[in-house]
Amino acid sequence: MITPRKQRVAMSGRKMFAAFVLTIAPIYLLLILDRAARSDSRNADTVQHGLFDRCLEICRSYGLITSGDIADDAEAYLAAVESRPLSDDLQTLLVDATFTPAASQQHPLLQQRAPVFVLSDHLDDSHSLAALNRKGPVVVVFYYGYWCSHCVAQLFALNKDLQHFTDIGATVVAISADPTEQTLARFVQYGKFDFPVLSDPENSVAERYCVFRPAADDKEPQLDHGTFVVDGEGRIVWAYQGTEPFMDNRTLLTILANIQNRRPISKSAAAGAD
Repeated sequence: MITPRKQRVAMSGRKMFAAFVLTIAPIYLLLILDRAARSDSRNADTVQHGLFDRCLEICRSYGLITSGDIADDAEAYLAAVESRPLSDDLQTLLVDATFTPAASQQHPLLQQRAPVFVLSDHLDDSHSLAALNRKGPVVVVFYYGYWCSHCVAQLFALNKDLQHFTDIGATVVAISADPTEQTLARFVQYGKFDFPVLSDPENSVAERYCVFRPAADDKEPQLDHGTFVVDGEGRIVWAYQGTEPFMDNRTLLTILANIQNRRPISKSAAAGAD
């Protein structure tokens, strides 16, 4: 038989246990979250540290020495790889039958639907692939971040030729794991680009485009440069992935013209048809 005293003792014990749980549980949860955050931070630091070493190695292969000014170093890389703005107008570029565009790589996503994304720019405004795609084809570029000169060099080159991409009805978008505030700080320092530059925290979108592979077993995380042409139907029709950025904007314009059947007929071809 349970006496009133025993009932009071049991209730008191349950209350003490509940108070203990309510006190300790939040602390334990915070410890778990802190450990996870520290792990994510270490992983991010590992990725960036490895990429920074790779960036320095690539620059050294061209005889380049980092000056500390990312814009100057990017321009030096462009000069080293002989990347220059396209001087001819779009019509002239597209009727040149002697030009052969670079072939697409055999990428797992080639001819597949492009993975969708909704990411924020330097002002925390959202951009979705679906919204960009409604305007026409999209060139999606993955780069390491605005701390890597040879990576940013591709963005500089695209910005210089951007009017050609606009004239052909395409949108350019660049993506990295840089936080939005870091991109904003770089824009204040060096000037912004005239196309969206988006933040992909933890490279989650890059992973879906197969240019990022997280650490697994004893393998370090791996991030590549990636450039993709997405047609108006949302399919990836051309792909590049590698240790250096893709610098041939003329190829991209030719691919964009082909998928839209916008290759103009040259005067000589038209005369021959008559």
